[in-house]
Amino acid sequence: MNSPASRRRRSTVPGDETRERLLDAAERLFAERGYANVSTRDIAEAARSNAAAAHYHFGSKEALLEAVFKRRLDGVNAERERLLAECVAAAGGRPDIADVLEAFIGPTLRLGATEEGHRFNLLAGRSSTDPNPEVRRIVFGVYDSVGRCFVEAAAAACPDLSKDELFWRIACVYGAMMYIRADNGRLQHLFGPGVSLSDSAGALRYAMPFLTAGMRAPPAAGTE
Repeated sequence: MNSPASRRRRSTVPGDETRERLLDAAERLFAERGYANVSTRDIAEAARSNAAAAHYHFGSKEALLEAVFKRRLDGVNAERERLLAECVAAAGGRPDIADVLEAFIGPTLRLGATEEGHRFNLLAGRSSTDPNPEVRRIVFGVYDSVGRCFVEAAAAACPDLSKDELFWRIACVYGAMMYIRADNGRLQHLFGPGVSLSDSAGALRYAMPFLTAGMRAPPAAGTE
């Protein structure tokens, strides 16, 4: 049986350290420049490695991007799915939309409270609107399961909304999340010093009640 000490020794072997440096460098460069503007060679040089090592560990730039996403999101998405399932079950199948939004958005926003998490959130926000088919495949894949869980929970929490209206309200929720995470500096430019979309505590304090109120609003006039 493997001891914790032996597992720690394996996790710090040179090959693993190189892999982590490549992931860190890729995450930073993709977030700063965008996927299309970064080469495998760029990543290898930033990681103090070489293109052969990047190919050995990941095989391709696309696979490297996918590994960056999975490293950050496997645990977070598992938590989000668990919280969504729990809030639906605890409410007997009719959850409060505030609980649904907290379960879905809260873990993601809190991820941005650390420097590493904020860097990943920049990448995730910008990748959400990247037209590159490789990026779209990865983004759709890593978020598909938790996204479906969220839509089902939101529908259970808002049974009076038509499918069309639920679609548009969830589009607004996604839009707010993407803009907050992308943090492109536009609003800071308009408001001046002292505000920042990187303030995850502020997002939870101010944006979440706004989104909750929007989801709770009565159906639009003229809809059934």
